[in-house]
Amino acid sequence: MAKALSQDELKALVQTEMRQSLGYSSSRLSQARQKAEYYYLGLAVGDLSPPEVDGRSSVVSTDVRDTIESMLPQLMLTFCGGDSIVEFEPQNPDDEARAKAATEYINYLFFKKNNGHKIAYVWMKDALLQKNGIVKVWWDTRFEEAKEEYKGLNQIELAQILDDPEIEVIAQQAYPDEDDAKQRQQAIEQVNQQISQQIQQAPQANVQQPGQPPGPPNMLPVNQQVNPVVQQLQAQLQQIQSQPPELLYDITCKRVKTGGKIQIDNVSPEEFLIARNAKDIQTARFVGHRVQRTVSELKSMGYKNVDNISGEDQGQALNLERIQRLSWNDENAYLSDEVTNADDSQRKIWITEAYVRCDFDGDGISELRKVTVAGNELLDNEEVDFIPFVDITPVPLPHTFFGLSIADLAMESQKTKTSILRSQLDNLYLNVNGRYYAVEGQVNLDDLLTSRPGGVVRIKQPGAVGRLDQAQGNTGESMGLLDYIQQDLENKTGWTRYSQGNDSDGLNQTAQGMNIITNKADMRLDLISRNFAEGFTELFKLVLKLICQHQDKKTQVRLSNGWVDIDPREWRNQFDVSINVGIGLGNKDQKVNYLMALLAQQEKVFPLGIANPQGIYQSSSELARLLGFKNGDKFFSDPAKNPPAPPSPPPPDPVQMQMQAEQQKTQMQVQASKEKHMMDMQMRERELQQEAMLRERELQLEAQKQLAQSQNDMQERQHKAQLDAQLAQQRMEFDRWKAQLEAETRMMVARIAAEAKMQPQAQLDACMDGLTAGMTDGLTGANDEHI
Repeated sequence: MAKALSQDELKALVQTEMRQSLGYSSSRLSQARQKAEYYYLGLAVGDLSPPEVDGRSSVVSTDVRDTIESMLPQLMLTFCGGDSIVEFEPQNPDDEARAKAATEYINYLFFKKNNGHKIAYVWMKDALLQKNGIVKVWWDTRFEEAKEEYKGLNQIELAQILDDPEIEVIAQQAYPDEDDAKQRQQAIEQVNQQISQQIQQAPQANVQQPGQPPGPPNMLPVNQQVNPVVQQLQAQLQQIQSQPPELLYDITCKRVKTGGKIQIDNVSPEEFLIARNAKDIQTARFVGHRVQRTVSELKSMGYKNVDNISGEDQGQALNLERIQRLSWNDENAYLSDEVTNADDSQRKIWITEAYVRCDFDGDGISELRKVTVAGNELLDNEEVDFIPFVDITPVPLPHTFFGLSIADLAMESQKTKTSILRSQLDNLYLNVNGRYYAVEGQVNLDDLLTSRPGGVVRIKQPGAVGRLDQAQGNTGESMGLLDYIQQDLENKTGWTRYSQGNDSDGLNQTAQGMNIITNKADMRLDLISRNFAEGFTELFKLVLKLICQHQDKKTQVRLSNGWVDIDPREWRNQFDVSINVGIGLGNKDQKVNYLMALLAQQEKVFPLGIANPQGIYQSSSELARLLGFKNGDKFFSDPAKNPPAPPSPPPPDPVQMQMQAEQQKTQMQVQASKEKHMMDMQMRERELQQEAMLRERELQLEAQKQLAQSQNDMQERQHKAQLDAQLAQQRMEFDRWKAQLEAETRMMVARIAAEAKMQPQAQLDACMDGLTAGMTDGLTGANDEHI
């Protein structure tokens, strides 16, 4: 028969499991995470230490940091770009409203009550850098005390504050209200002034008679004493003076918040412990959280034996992984807080909150128990139903808990690039300040060792000093090697320079080629997002489980549809969970284009009844989210929130319907005959208009034809007159030329005749023949030219 465990045996079991777990002390896992830390910070330590030679380069390439910081913005946009990460789906048709309320309330708790943006950022950054990111979610029952002071409260405001069950008044002071005293004095003066006016307006008949004894000094005349207005004013004055003064209160109170709340915190990697053979958190045999708590925090959690803690685990304070992370900003990270803090309530104690599976009650079946140990004290031991930790990892390894981080993929490339960069810089340094030889006793070594522009080195003989020949580095080959290492880094991590948008050479590529490259890189990032989404799903399942178990009263919160009363007791963990992340559709521009095409298709098929207003609203809201607007309700109205349509009227009486139908038939017949008559008249009018237009058109054509004919006749007459004038002018020119020719001929004949007398007859005959032939040819040519 199984034996129940004692308290000491349970503590010993927890201590044994803790020392055998992954992440305890300086294990291989801790060293790997420590290495990733200084690779991310770009520290020249460990593998990145420079040679122990003065003057050598100690530059460190920052590929791990650059890759992680480039991935985080897109991951944050994927998960936290909208108003909600998670969406709960109902399991039954009647749970639609509850599922929607749960979705908005859980997202409200994550973003508003727990700073979800920072939690998601640290969670994913831990995963990208330290293999696994861990968050813890629990129902925090700590009571918190806060001192509050209120001044100048009236009685109503004081009563409202005292009605708050969380308020306990420590000190109170009352004093008269100066404003009320001023108003009271003004009222008294105003009433006295009215009384004086009434006295002045009274008749002067009440003058004292001779021999009558004078009355008291404050006694009014008889007729004024019986004046009802004066009496009323006196009564009002007495009432004002009899009222107690208005008091104001200054109080100092203490607000004690109890009842519990959902708490989500990031867990540092070195604080998380898990069994060596664990594959996931919920089935692990042992899971632990070593964390520092102040004495005040432990007491507010309800632990009673805090003051007796001794022999606590101080080894965690000297954890090298923790010291390295803190020493980036704190050079004294290894010092204990007890050295500098004298307040015992702020003394920090290392506690181990362990979740171990054991048979504590001796029934032979192990149960999951939460055991809190601090030093030699067992602070807590209770049975629980789940382990409140959730993890994410970018590259899971099958059948193991811890996966690979992006730092693991990029560290080798960073180491190689660091070595190449240092070699290049060392070569450049040696080219600028090389090594020299000097003949002993022939060179002033002080001059030689002092390197300055235009400096003089004193020597006793030429050749006593010179530069040593050294190999010259090939910068081109080094740059080519660096580019190869960069490509290797991109292949390992899946995050390319094109995804970052900072590659100038990419401008020379085609748009389709760039699209293919960026899509491939986005697929790797989408796979990481899908792995992270499983962790977010588990986280919000636990949040829903906790509020259904522990929130025992209604709460009023402001959601998208105004102030709503939320009572998780009605839900009882009855929803399925889906993470609302935009992955698997390419980059942002592609998603916008896809949604635009989807909206166009929805508008096209909307008349067919295939698409409905709710679907179009969902597409439009998602489009607004991708365009950078968190709340799509600013631009589109949810059809589900529209007021319901008015009820349809009751069916009319059949007899009345028949009468109305006959009446409508008669009216339709009369209307049809009227319309037919009107149409006939309109048709006849149109025919007449068309005939008139046709006749008018024919007349216009005939007039245009006649005008054209007359214009043609006129042009022919003008052309004929021009030809006749030209012919007459040519005839006149021919006659003038003929007369001139004849005159010239006669003159030539006379000259020839004169010369013939002096020449023989034969020559005269020849000349006459040539003259005759020339005249004949001339007349023939002139006639031809004229013709």
